[in-house]
Amino acid sequence: MLRTTIRKRFVSTQTPFSHPPPSKLKPNITTTELLTQLGYIRQANAGLTHWLPLGLQTLRNIEDIIHFRLKQAGCIEVSLSSISSSSIWQATNRWENNELFKLANNNNNGKDKDGNASSEFCLAATAEEEVTELVKKYCKSYRRLPLIVYQMNRKYRNEQRPRSGLLRGREFVMKDAYSFDIDSESALKSFELMNEVYYKIFKDFKLDFIKANADSGSIGGDLSYEWHFAGESGEDTLFVCDNTEECGAAANIEKLHPLRENEQAKCADEASARYMLSTEGDLVAVYYPKGRSLNLKFIESEDLVDIDPRWADKSAEKVLNKFQTNNEDGTEMQFKNVVRLMDKQIQPGTKLPDFPIDFSRSRMTTFENLDLVEAQEGDLCSSCNGKGHLKVKKGIEVGHTFYLGTKYSEPLNASYIDHLGKRKFYEMGCYGIGVSRLVGAIADLTRDKLGLRWPAKIAPLQLSIITATDPKPQVTKLIERLQEQRDMLFEVDTSTLGMGGKLMKSKKMGIPLQMIIGENNFPLVEIELRGQRFPTDNGEYEYLKKFEEKKDEWQWSILEDKGTEKHLVHIDFADQVIPLLLKDM
Repeated sequence: MLRTTIRKRFVSTQTPFSHPPPSKLKPNITTTELLTQLGYIRQANAGLTHWLPLGLQTLRNIEDIIHFRLKQAGCIEVSLSSISSSSIWQATNRWENNELFKLANNNNNGKDKDGNASSEFCLAATAEEEVTELVKKYCKSYRRLPLIVYQMNRKYRNEQRPRSGLLRGREFVMKDAYSFDIDSESALKSFELMNEVYYKIFKDFKLDFIKANADSGSIGGDLSYEWHFAGESGEDTLFVCDNTEECGAAANIEKLHPLRENEQAKCADEASARYMLSTEGDLVAVYYPKGRSLNLKFIESEDLVDIDPRWADKSAEKVLNKFQTNNEDGTEMQFKNVVRLMDKQIQPGTKLPDFPIDFSRSRMTTFENLDLVEAQEGDLCSSCNGKGHLKVKKGIEVGHTFYLGTKYSEPLNASYIDHLGKRKFYEMGCYGIGVSRLVGAIADLTRDKLGLRWPAKIAPLQLSIITATDPKPQVTKLIERLQEQRDMLFEVDTSTLGMGGKLMKSKKMGIPLQMIIGENNFPLVEIELRGQRFPTDNGEYEYLKKFEEKKDEWQWSILEDKGTEKHLVHIDFADQVIPLLLKDM
């Protein structure tokens, strides 16, 4: 309650950090520039963000939605240090990650016992290591499990090329949660619980979202889902099955194998070739249908050869030149091997490119019938055995859930005593949401040519009150009644702008409702809708039920003016109409 009161007192579009936005936005203005221009954020440097009052309130509104759903599910909130010791990152083989900000130890002038420079800490990019170390100190018995803990704080990642403003920064606000269980069966239950929580969280934001099968990447684990907002401005490519009644499966491009059977698995007319080097210095020649795209993740998953990442995307000329030179240990080319990987559509009738070097076939190994190419739009869906076709959608990733198993508990020796007195490692899961990323993503997907257009729960203010003259006693009483509604933030615009300027400013800021109190129609007031309408699950708008019941008593009428929905209502009942309108926005 106190926090709400403090916010009401200080959140306003009229702060030292804001100024009246221009009447017209620049063409092709980015969302980051728009948020900056409207006084929500300020980019201190590339990838670093200052949160100004309006942006901070928006961020906190998003945090509140996430907090509510996590605590509803029984998750326990903690807050870990942002500085983490290198020792635990070394134990899990993640210390060499070049995205970590590493801190020099100032003790002994920053040198170790041998006089070498030492880096012993990092700024936390994520907290699998630290939270595992924490929990193992307290949960030494199976009786204290299962456990799900979470935190919401700043994380740090040394992005080499930070871009897209809030979507990819060096410092960001993240919600990260971690589950600890006694066995894989219990861990999967926690994993499913957290996915249900995520569904509710993203449902609360009222935007279209997609849960997609995903590659676990550097976090690890055997099972993971990405959570995306669907939108053409998204940087990720997703495939969704159009068989929505029976399937509707979704996956990112790194995870989904197309179903290539019957006519789609026929012999390719011509093959493309790509050359790489293995970690042993052997040449890897990959053949796949011309016109398709190769997926390196699929090559790795076949577990036939270890590709040297340094030579995975070099030109054929550079790879072949390297292969034909002696290794550092003096190994000559004739003592090296060639591994040929053939996609399943590369068959005896396929025209292969000439092999680029003269090489003995006795040292060639060929693996056939492999699934090596990315899906493309129109492919049959493998999840429903070809009953549907794959459609491409763009998405902005805003969350990720992982089932980890014992990936972190084993190297960190994090264990508990089970009911038989035996020591066992925790089975774990981890669950992230990019909180500051959500601000950028939601702003990007809901904005229009006029400016921002926040959903009501997320907007820093839900209502702007615009008056033509000094407030009348009835207006003062209305403001007092609105102040009693603790779940709504509003402002009375007292700036020196005219009525039109105040209205335009509020709309650009993305505030869902503007209430205009003029002289002509008083005591009727006009409420304009800036926000979008989101129907309930049954497809209805709740305010309409009340409208039919109270329109005469409240002198409530609805009209449309140049595409803008407006409500006229007697001022004595405006405080009852406003929450009804906000509920669907």
